[in-house]
Amino acid sequence: MILFEAILVALVASLFTGGSLKRLEAEHLTGEWVLLVLLPLQLAWPAIARRIGLPCGLSIIIWLLMMAALAVVLFLNAPRRWMLAFAGLGIALNVLVIGFNGAMPVSLKATSEIGATRSDAGAALESECLHEAIDEDTWLVMLADVIAVPGPAWQRGVVSVGDLLLSFGLAAWVWAGSRGVRC
Repeated sequence: MILFEAILVALVASLFTGGSLKRLEAEHLTGEWVLLVLLPLQLAWPAIARRIGLPCGLSIIIWLLMMAALAVVLFLNAPRRWMLAFAGLGIALNVLVIGFNGAMPVSLKATSEIGATRSDAGAALESECLHEAIDEDTWLVMLADVIAVPGPAWQRGVVSVGDLLLSFGLAAWVWAGSRGVRC
């Protein structure tokens, strides 16, 4: 959710301060079709994999491959738009922590900071492939979902450093692209 919110805020702020959708439309990226297909697909992937009955291990491998492809496309465009390197780095960090752990580790402490009980959060994580509770066997805890994002119930969540970098990078790109700024 934080990704969508960051992009929306950047776009609205840009439009209210002289940016335009026409300039953003003129912003062409190498491999942009990959971004347009894989960004929404990776968000919907857990539900799709569950619906078609894929085993968790295979589902995570496919998700990691999608994310790696997204990171590559973002890094390929970084020489033209430096902020896309932040987005690519965010994805790469998420791929790294998920690859090492077999799922994205989630801090139950952080979930309790936004109002969920640890037992409810733990039970919710048990039923999904892409996330798991942090435990003593977790690798790269600092890259896991450990940052509590407060707010109204529909907006609250727990995010990773990678999520923040991805959100910042794409929001900065939307801002610069809609304003016609070359950087």
